[in-house]
Amino acid sequence: MFLRFTKVKRGSALLEYASIAERIIEDNKQKTRTVKYLGRVRSEADRGRYKKALEDYREAMKKFSLNDMTIAPTLCFGVFYAARSLMEKNDIFNILKRHVKYYAEILSFMIISRLFEPSSDISLIDLKERIYYPWGLQISEDNVYRSLDSLLEGKDEIEMDIFRALKPDTSVVHYDLTSSYFEGREDNDLVMFGYSRDRKRGKEQIVIGLVMADGIPIHHEVWPGNTIDPKTLESTIDVLKDRFHVRNTIFIADRAFGRSKSLDLLDQNQYITAAYRWDQPYRNILMNTDFTDGLVMDDMIIKRVTISVDEVMKDDATEEQRKLAGKRRYIAVYNKEREELDLEDIDRKINEVRRRISEITDQREVRKSLGKLRSLVKFTKNGPLLNERRISILRGIAGRFLIVTNTDLMEDDAVSAYKEQWQIERSFRTMKSFLEIRPVYHRKADRIRAHVFVCVLSLLLSRIMEKMTGMSMSVIKRELNYLDVVPITVENKQLFISSKSSAAFVILEKLGLPYPRIGESAHT
Repeated sequence: MFLRFTKVKRGSALLEYASIAERIIEDNKQKTRTVKYLGRVRSEADRGRYKKALEDYREAMKKFSLNDMTIAPTLCFGVFYAARSLMEKNDIFNILKRHVKYYAEILSFMIISRLFEPSSDISLIDLKERIYYPWGLQISEDNVYRSLDSLLEGKDEIEMDIFRALKPDTSVVHYDLTSSYFEGREDNDLVMFGYSRDRKRGKEQIVIGLVMADGIPIHHEVWPGNTIDPKTLESTIDVLKDRFHVRNTIFIADRAFGRSKSLDLLDQNQYITAAYRWDQPYRNILMNTDFTDGLVMDDMIIKRVTISVDEVMKDDATEEQRKLAGKRRYIAVYNKEREELDLEDIDRKINEVRRRISEITDQREVRKSLGKLRSLVKFTKNGPLLNERRISILRGIAGRFLIVTNTDLMEDDAVSAYKEQWQIERSFRTMKSFLEIRPVYHRKADRIRAHVFVCVLSLLLSRIMEKMTGMSMSVIKRELNYLDVVPITVENKQLFISSKSSAAFVILEKLGLPYPRIGESAHT
């Protein structure tokens, strides 16, 4: 074994690191393997300290005896090693350290923990006992809360610094909204009753807006639970222009923004969205469009349709609004596979409605039991009946939707760009399920906002890892979980030995990270 010094360029700085290494023969070739990472070399005193560490390590290995060895329970390491290394590699950790100083390591642990095992922020104290985290961490309930407060104070600057460090392509940005509900009642100005995208009626909530560019989140905002969609859109556009200097971009938003008020705001920018297909005149257009002469595109058929300004603008619209609306183009889209799924879903709901109507005699009880299915029923003096008109409309628009855009893109390009909107919707599902942003455990409005920011930063890490590996985060996590650390005590000296996993090796190689060979610690 010998002492090895390695120089690494980080921006304009040239940093030097020390490690204990050994030469091995593998596949009939001599290779150098890192046994133990020692840390940064900042002075000659560090060199002397690392030489002493090498001597101590050699001495410990000489005295090694199975009879003197105690093995503790295995500690998880793979996800934390990969994510923490990527935070350094992409300058995210340094950005946190610059803005939150002492709390950077605690926040890093919180961010990575949501990738590993989402839970309440306070339960991190217990989680730490099952993790090998050699970067130095002092965590308590008090400094968890202080870390969240410090993170929120620096939110705008942290977002901007990460944006500058990662330099995402902003020629197209995606925007979507979601809501996150709360159990019980909260007493602050953020958690309010409003339209629930979780379909959790009767629960207070917050509204979260997320902006994605180049496949990663670049900005988010948290609004009171009763905030309507157009209000979030207007302020988000202002932030992108004023703070991020994102101009001449195509704004892609989901169908929640395909209603008149939101479209009036979008008309002032380049955009692609989907019309709310239940609204008129969109509903009739979709039901009556003949796609036999449409353009076949992957698993869809698309066709340009015409809708006049008079059909979509109200009488009190200004001349400027009408002028901008005149630039809209409409593209009808039909997906046969989606149609079949939609029709199956309609039939399933109808059968469920019929079952409840036949089993429950009291009309009030029928209303209560139907919940979201109530729209499929008409309540008459002769009892509840199927709402045949609504069912007919649902069947007529099954598998069909309408793209609205004011860009100069060809129809197929506009549809392709909108399909990428599903990526941000998947990201929201990741935040709300895999990262378990909901339900939220904090009570103070600012702590709730900070909690959401932690989840968004976790999402950022997961998207970086997914882009680099071409794999989903659930697969990455599963493979990295094979990389553990075994604590071994020999002669009152504790060593940490990493397990060997070919699955984890493949992931780390795709991430551009070396496989850790751990002695006493990964860093000191």
